[in-house]
Amino acid sequence: MSRCIGCGSKIQSHNPNLTGYVSEIALIEKGENVYCQRCYGIRHHNLKYLPENNLKDYYDKIKIIKDEKALVILIIDVMDITGGFVQNLKEYIGNNKVLVIVNKTDILPKNLKLGFIENYIRKLAREQKINVEQIFLGSVKNTSFVEKIINKISKLKYSSKQTSRFKKETKFDNCYVIGYASVGKSTFMNQIGKLYLNFDKDVITTSNQFQTTLDFIKWPLDKKSYIIDTPGIINPSHFGAYLNYESINLLMPKKYIKPRTYQLNPDQTIFMGGLVKIDFSGNSKINTSFYVANELYLHRTKTIQADDIKTNQLFKLLVPPFTKEEYEKIKETKVIKYHITKPIDVFISGVGFIHLVAEDAFVQFELFNLINIKMLHEENDE
Repeated sequence: MSRCIGCGSKIQSHNPNLTGYVSEIALIEKGENVYCQRCYGIRHHNLKYLPENNLKDYYDKIKIIKDEKALVILIIDVMDITGGFVQNLKEYIGNNKVLVIVNKTDILPKNLKLGFIENYIRKLAREQKINVEQIFLGSVKNTSFVEKIINKISKLKYSSKQTSRFKKETKFDNCYVIGYASVGKSTFMNQIGKLYLNFDKDVITTSNQFQTTLDFIKWPLDKKSYIIDTPGIINPSHFGAYLNYESINLLMPKKYIKPRTYQLNPDQTIFMGGLVKIDFSGNSKINTSFYVANELYLHRTKTIQADDIKTNQLFKLLVPPFTKEEYEKIKETKVIKYHITKPIDVFISGVGFIHLVAEDAFVQFELFNLINIKMLHEENDE
C-alpha cells in the first residue's frame, strides 16, 4: 500500500479527517511521490496539529525488530539524556546492536565537557541491558557527522568474509532509527537522503512540533535491506507531553545556548517560567548555571516572597504555561530535595539541565509529578 513520503502514514482518499488523506486528483498527478494533507499543511502552511500518543500502537510497530537481525540507531536529545532511552527498549529490540547518537550538542557551549554524558549513557545502557556498540556526540544537521555514522554502519554491516567471489557476508539486514519525538530522527534521515540517495531537498516532513512521523518510512540501505525511520513517541515523563505548541516552541533551543549563571545565598528561589520552582538553603553559597533555551524566563527572588510571586505572576511573568488549560495538566506537583557537597548536574525532561556547585547546601525542586528529574554527580556516581 502506498504511504505518504513525509510521515509514512498509509494513503487514503475517502476521509479528509483521517491521517494519510490525499485527494484522488493529487494521487493521479503525483503517483507514489505524494504528501498527505497533514504533511502538506505542515510544510507549506505551518499547520498546528494535536499529537496522539498511542503507546500500544507504537510498541506493536517496533516489536518486529527483536525478531530480526538488525542494527538500531537510538537518537537522544542532549537536553534530555536521562530520559532519552525509550521505555522497555530491550523488550522490543532484543540483543541487536545499538548505535547511540546524542544529538544537538552544537547548541551547548564549546568549553562544556561532554564526557560525563557518554559515561552516563553507558551506565543507563548497562542497567537496561542494551547492547551499545558506539556513542556519537554531535549534530545530525552536520553532514560530516552524519557521514561518520554512515561509515560506521557500513563497517558493521559488511564483514571482510566473502560468501562468494563478489559478495561480502552481511552481519545485519535492516537498520532502524528510533527515539522519542523531536530528537532529530527525520532530520538525520533527510541528511542521508541528500548525501546518498541524490535527493535535492528534505523529503521527510520535519517540524518544531512533536510527532510528525506517524509510521515506518523505508529507504534502501542496499539491494536487500532498508534504513527505516520510525514514529516519534512522546515521552510521558517530558514536559512536551502536556504543553501546547507555544510553550513547547519556547522551551526548544533553536540556537547556541548562553548559560545563565547566578551566585545564590541561602533562602533564595529561582523560577524557571511557571514550570519549576527551585528553593536554595543550607550553610554555603550556591553557584548555579542554567543550560536551557535562551527564551525561557528565569526569575530570582527571596524564598519568603516566592509563593506570592507565583500566585500573582503565573501566566504573566512566569511562562510557560501560557493558559489555565495547560496549567491544569501540570498542577499536581512533587518535591525533590538534594544535598549538595560537590558539583552536580540536574536534568529536567523538556527543560534542560542545571549545574550546581556548593560545599554544604540544599536545593529543592517543585515541579509536575510525572516529569523525569535526575541528579548526576560530576564523576557520575549517583
